[in-house]
Amino acid sequence: MNTSNISTDQEYLEMSAQLKESYDRFETEKNELKAQNLDMKKDLMAIYGLARALDIFYSDYVSDCNNTIIEYLIESIRSSLSGSIDANILEDDN
Repeated sequence: MNTSNISTDQEYLEMSAQLKESYDRFETEKNELKAQNLDMKKDLMAIYGLARALDIFYSDYVSDCNNTIIEYLIESIRSSLSGSIDANILEDDN
């Protein structure tokens, strides 16, 4: 039996174990990032829904006050959130 083969085989096994450990760590981090990303998307969608509800409520019930600053702020929030949702949530995840 050749001792250099045993050493080489042992090194191969150690390198394989290190590679598997690195891969497992990478997969764990990737899964954690996916979960965080999903949570942020849910939060953003919820905030967008609230901004839309506020806009509808304001236009239906409070618009008699003719407060253009509030109208501008609501429209700015909706527009910004809509752009963010289009760019970050509704895009294809290829």
